[in-house]
Parts: sequence; C-alpha cells; structure tokens
Amino acid sequence: MPALTRLDPTPLVWQRVRGIRPSFALSGQDGIVATLTYFPEHRTLAQVETADGAWTLKHRGFPASTVTLREIGSKVDHATFHPHLSGKGKLVFLNGDTFAWVRLEGDEPGGAFLDPHGMSLVRLSLCPDTSHRAIPEDIPLALVDAGRLHRCHAGPALLATLGWYLLQFETILEEAGTAAEMSLRI
Repeated sequence: MPALTRLDPTPLVWQRVRGIRPSFALSGQDGIVATLTYFPEHRTLAQVETADGAWTLKHRGFPASTVTLREIGSKVDHATFHPHLSGKGKLVFLNGDTFAWVRLEGDEPGGAFLDPHGMSLVRLSLCPDTSHRAIPEDIPLALVDAGRLHRCHAGPALLATLGWYLLQFETILEEAGTAAEMSLRI
C-alpha cells in the first residue's frame, strides 16, 4: 500500500470493495492508500489499514459517545473523536494534535477536518446517488481532497479514513433513528 505523502492533483476516491463484510478502499493514481473494513458482528467496529499501520475504530457509549482509534493489539487509544450534536466534533490524538471535524452541506455534502486555524486539511465530498445499499465497486462514493495535508502531523490517509468512518457512522445513526421513529408510529 503506497503512502499518501505527496500532493497529487488526482482526486482520491472512496469505493466499495467486494466481499462478505462491508469494506471500502481509498484509491488514488498510485493505487489503494487506505482501507476500512467493518467487523460483521459489530456495525460500529472497523479495521483501518494504511501504509503507516493498522488500527481499529470503534464507537462507544451513549449519551457521551466517542469514537476511538487504536493500533491493532493495543489497549491505548491513539486518538479519540468527541462528536457534538450539531454534526461537528473534535479529534484529539495522544500526542496532543487536535483537529476540528465539520459537516458540509449544500452542493457538496460531506465533511472536513480542519487545523487549529480553521484551514481544511482533508475534505470528503459525498457523491450523489450513493445512499442506497446496492452500490457496485466501481462507483465513487466520496471524493477526497487532501491538498493541505502536508501541514499535518497525523497520517493523511488515516485522517481521510477517520472522516469516511464518521460519515458512514452518521448514516448508521440516521437509520437507527428512523427505525426507532417508525416503531413509535406503529
């Protein structure tokens, strides 16, 4: 898996990967730079792989929910994401690096991680008509602009993967909320 270290004008693309478990790959001109694979028994636990290593992402708890990032086999959280009800949040790494997460609405919905000065480090733009489940592998799900990641100490592919996980997790929460609302109506 190549490292995402140089600025590449070619956009990065999240796509579904064929397999039993829900799995996604972030691809660029040089090939796959990151993968995100969900564990079948737990919809909020996923494994991430980049050139920098392998981690797990896990959503924890209600009402004070968090998303944790751990290296495979470690019991220490490498980073913790603290979401806010507004769709925003804060990603804090063990070394103190902190990035704001914002949801993007309008013509290009998605999300972005911002540096402490409010500048976009990585931006994920959801592709239209990707809300249904039966999406072929060759259809782009999101475009990733990592043009400013050279100013970031966190692994660029890792930030892009965390952003994709957060966008996927919001979909899971919306589905659960819709199901709960429907059961109350019935």
